[in-house]
Amino acid sequence: MSHKLISDKSVIYNAQTLESSYLVITCPQTTFINQSNNGPFGGGSNEHTVNINGAIFANYSSSTQQRVDGVNYTLTEPEWDTFYASQSFESSSSYDQVQEASLYYIQENIPVMFGLSSSNWIYSE
Repeated sequence: MSHKLISDKSVIYNAQTLESSYLVITCPQTTFINQSNNGPFGGGSNEHTVNINGAIFANYSSSTQQRVDGVNYTLTEPEWDTFYASQSFESSSSYDQVQEASLYYIQENIPVMFGLSSSNWIYSE
């Protein structure tokens, strides 16, 4: 499956050339980190974290796709667990559900970029 968020309108993503496109956010990496064994004294107060790394592309379906930006979030394990548990998933496999939850998290927390707010992004499989 190719999980992604798609902008609901075309936007100018390059101010110099005035190139425009619908934008797509993918989540190529969601990392679960256990820092409890790092260093001589363990990982400190936030031993388990979840890193969500999103990539924003223009012209995503063409051979000339361009990465135009990225969004990254670090959550504590309780923050991730609470968010994940609150989701209703379209997917059935655990891998797909992590991808889906990561994109939903990005959608809820993305700042206004390229004139797009969180309500301008549509989830798609």
